[in-house]
Amino acid sequence: MFYPQEMTEIEIIAPAKDLIAITKVLSGQGIFSQTDVNYLGSDKNHPQANLWQEKAAAYSILERRLHSILLSLSVQKSSPKQRDYDTLIDVEVAKRIVDEVEKQVKDLVDQINHETKKIDHLKTVLMQIEPLSGIDADFSQLQNARYIASIIGIIPNENVERLSTSLARIPHELFTLSQKQQKSVVWLAASRENLDMLERAARSAYLDPISLPQDYQGTPAQIVESIKKSIQDSEAAIEKLKLPLTEIRKAKESELTDLLWDIKCSHLTTNAILKYGRLKYTYIIVGWIFSSQINNLKDKLKAITQDVLIETRTVKRDKDTNEVPIALNNPRMLRPFQMLVSNYAEPKYGELDPTPLVAILFPLLFGAMFGDVGHGLIITLFGFLGMTKKAKFMKGLGGLNPIIFACGIMSTIFGFLYGSILGFEHVIPALWLHPGEDIMTILIITIVAGVGVLSIGYLLNIFNLIKMKDWPNLIFSKNGIAGLWLYWALLGTGVALALPAYGLPKIPFIVAAGIGVVAIGGAEVFIRLMEGHRPLIHGGIGMFAVQVFFELLEVFISYLSNSLSFVRVGAFAVAHSNLSGVFFILGGMVSPTQGVGYWIVFLIGLVFIVGFEGLIVGIQTMRLTYYEIFGKFFNGGGKRFEPLSLHPAEND
Repeated sequence: MFYPQEMTEIEIIAPAKDLIAITKVLSGQGIFSQTDVNYLGSDKNHPQANLWQEKAAAYSILERRLHSILLSLSVQKSSPKQRDYDTLIDVEVAKRIVDEVEKQVKDLVDQINHETKKIDHLKTVLMQIEPLSGIDADFSQLQNARYIASIIGIIPNENVERLSTSLARIPHELFTLSQKQQKSVVWLAASRENLDMLERAARSAYLDPISLPQDYQGTPAQIVESIKKSIQDSEAAIEKLKLPLTEIRKAKESELTDLLWDIKCSHLTTNAILKYGRLKYTYIIVGWIFSSQINNLKDKLKAITQDVLIETRTVKRDKDTNEVPIALNNPRMLRPFQMLVSNYAEPKYGELDPTPLVAILFPLLFGAMFGDVGHGLIITLFGFLGMTKKAKFMKGLGGLNPIIFACGIMSTIFGFLYGSILGFEHVIPALWLHPGEDIMTILIITIVAGVGVLSIGYLLNIFNLIKMKDWPNLIFSKNGIAGLWLYWALLGTGVALALPAYGLPKIPFIVAAGIGVVAIGGAEVFIRLMEGHRPLIHGGIGMFAVQVFFELLEVFISYLSNSLSFVRVGAFAVAHSNLSGVFFILGGMVSPTQGVGYWIVFLIGLVFIVGFEGLIVGIQTMRLTYYEIFGKFFNGGGKRFEPLSLHPAEND
């Protein structure tokens, strides 16, 4: 629970005859993560060397073709039947089935596509011609004159005069067929020998030509009716073509979906085999498995064949390594918070898993900033409905719903501590304090609590470094013993100077701070000295002094900013208390407390506070978790454990 699961590297030499069965066993239970070792092997020229590559390519093509067929048949996405996919489907058998159905479907789909494109074209033409329906002229005769070139189109009213002027040098005719407020429909004509000049003038005047289809004759109104009739005919043809598609879907849907899952599983299996190394009669399989499952896996593999060879290597946590895949193993109730950790980074193999700490601190920080009994219960209800999948609008939040539920519970608890219910401060007694009335108290408490949280972060990092046996960084790094020493020494010095009435000794804290400054400032030298590296200083004494100055300045600023970051917890608690009061005042300005207007404003405020402010508080909680807490002890950078799975439902 406090560390990623212990992993063991496993190497398997498997006989070729048992390859499929062994691959199926490795894909079961989600306990084996495969390593690509296809570069291993001594028999690259064997006739079977490209067998699996060819099979994988064939399955990939069949899968795409089947997807296209099912899409054409409007088959809804489905899940595979609960059965074992323990054999590879024969490529030729699958290809024959796909070819047969594809031929039936393709002809029908091509005809439907042809009719659909025809409808789209006719609708475009219709949009151009419908505004001309009131013009009583045969456009087809105008456009098809033997000796006259003409253009019918739509032009902005202000450009009509300019068009006429630009054609003044040639004989032409320009008729306005219809006119509206901004644009006019015009007919422009000239002799065919002046066609180029006519078209250039039309383009310069932004005349949008109307192209009439050659198959339609008569006035615009007659053409419109003919086009509408053609659209209706095409739509009827499409509906007629869909009938045989429906029959094919009814007859073939079950067979085709089952075939798709068979092909998917076979494709996944061949892709896994492509990552194996190959010898003459055997295959080399390498990967990682949970150490607790080693004996169980060995028994299953030996049950398939006694000829399988297995070697294992368990990796200890006492060194920093990125080769081991990370699988977190937390109780079910902590897994939503595990998702928050994984979104930030996977821990390294020897690092503490921060999930238990996040499960405590995240709701605690949220509740402290958003403490209200009524608001907390509303958030709790939303989280509960999301977990039970009864609220459709919460489904998109997925794994966040348990976190919302936990935050709502903690908000409710802090609501009792603050004596706040739906923004009303004095309806129930405060078990602790009222943030809006005890502002300085809540701010000081949150700073002190922040110091405690940051100290926990330092201590966890020290524990990690001890586990890794990284003694130089343990002693001298800014997040190790020296960093914690200096942080506490500076805190002690600050408190002793700020509160002289308490008689705290200043000198010991100042001396301790000086020791910490020397340790942090000279950390690079001390670490290189312990590791036996030379030279101890790069770039000369002057450059080293400048570097130390700025590094210490950065450390001091980080101490201050990290500590003061937790002021936002108290500040949001105060703001939450006062924000409700603002809506009470606005409601009172609209109507008396007994009036409808007052309660409408109250409900608007309730939605705003629970929705918008709740979101902001959640973001601030995540920021404190990721940047202030994780920054002290959590390095991350691990490689996520991705179990081999050949079941198509998990890889669709």
